[in-house]
Amino acid sequence: MSWPFYTAYHDPAYILRHDCSKNVPLRELHESRVYRLYNPKGQEVVFYKIDGGIINNNEVNKCDYGVLTENNDFILIELKGADLNHAIDQINCTIDLLFKRNKNIVKTLSARIVLSKVRVPDIVETKEKKLKHLLNKDYGGGTYLKQSQLLEETI
Repeated sequence: MSWPFYTAYHDPAYILRHDCSKNVPLRELHESRVYRLYNPKGQEVVFYKIDGGIINNNEVNKCDYGVLTENNDFILIELKGADLNHAIDQINCTIDLLFKRNKNIVKTLSARIVLSKVRVPDIVETKEKKLKHLLNKDYGGGTYLKQSQLLEETI
C-alpha cells in the first residue's frame, strides 16, 4: 500500500487517530456540528488535525480536519457556523498549501462542509461551482458536499 500523503505527514502531533474504527465522529469542543464517517469494512483510516496541526499558522486560512483512507482518498472537513463563503476559502487555501504542488499525493481529494445552518433557498454560488469543478477535474473525481449540523458518509 502506497500512501504518499502519510509518508509526508505522519507526525503523531497532528494525527488524531490511525485505526480501523467503524464509526468516527469529528466535532469541535462544545459545538453541535458533526462530521461522521462510517467505515463498515474496517478500512485503515488516518484522521488529521489540519487547523493547529499540519498547518499551524494563524495567518492563513485552513480547514479543520482531514481524513485519509487506505484507498489513498483524502477528505477535507470544515465545521463552520453560517459563513459558507469563508468555509470554501478555508478549503481552497488548504488545497493550495497541501495539494497544489503535488496533485498525485492522493488518488482523490474531496471536501465536506458542515454548517450550523444552510441558507434557504440553497443557492449554488460561483465559489461552490469552482470548488466542485476543481475537485472533480484536478483531483481524481473528488466530490464536494455541504450539510447543516450533521454530515454522515460511508467509505
